[in-house]
Amino acid sequence: MDIKDKSSETTDIDSALTRKLILFNSNHLWDDVVNQLMKATGFDILHCEQIAIIAHTKGKAVVKSGDYDELARIDGILKEINLLTKIE
Repeated sequence: MDIKDKSSETTDIDSALTRKLILFNSNHLWDDVVNQLMKATGFDILHCEQIAIIAHTKGKAVVKSGDYDELARIDGILKEINLLTKIE
């Protein structure tokens, strides 16, 4: 009789629950975007500047990946200054 260990099975449940918070390029002041990213995420200034650079040059950037509740909290803080965002 062949018994499989369920803990060793991989599923797509975790990946299905993982979302991305996207920041889109906008006409906000650089310092305002970086400061709001720091306030929302707790990331250091260098990390927030990198996110802002990617959004500026490519049109959008992933701010963070994770569960919906965490991303919704961050999204709410980013929208305090009307930054353009989307949770995918």
